Order: sequence, then C-alpha cells, then structure tokens
Amino acid sequence: MRRTTARAEEAASGAGDRCPLMSAEELADFLGVPLNTVYIWNHRHQGPRAHKVGRYLRYRWSEVEAWLEAQAVNRAT
Repeated sequence: MRRTTARAEEAASGAGDRCPLMSAEELADFLGVPLNTVYIWNHRHQGPRAHKVGRYLRYRWSEVEAWLEAQAVNRAT
C-alpha cells in the first residue's frame, strides 16, 4: 500500500491552505509515481520545474498544477 503524506492528501482533495512548496517525496505521492522517477525527471530536465533549497528539491504547487495541466491529452469526443 502506498504511503501518502498529509499535504499530498490535502492537495488531492483540493484543500485551499497549503504550504507553497512540496518535497520530492510529496510530489511522487501526489502524482502516484515512484520517488526515483521524480529524481530522474529532474536529472533529465523533465517533469515539473524543481527548485533547490539547500540540498533539497522543492516544487511549487502552482508549477506542478500547471505542468500537470499541460500533460492533459486532448481527445475528440
């Protein structure tokens, strides 16, 4: 069973008040991908834009949501 963080669960439920930054682990939980995938995306300059805070990667919720929206597949119905 996948372990999710409280902030990732809040984001998935659409909670309004949240920290403006999320960790790589929270991003992986939010997107449902392995943590290693997040690190590979960062290394290849793919995925949501990352910010280095000290030695840690952090992601802005607004940038993650914009990136996710850009990944949408347009399907003709």
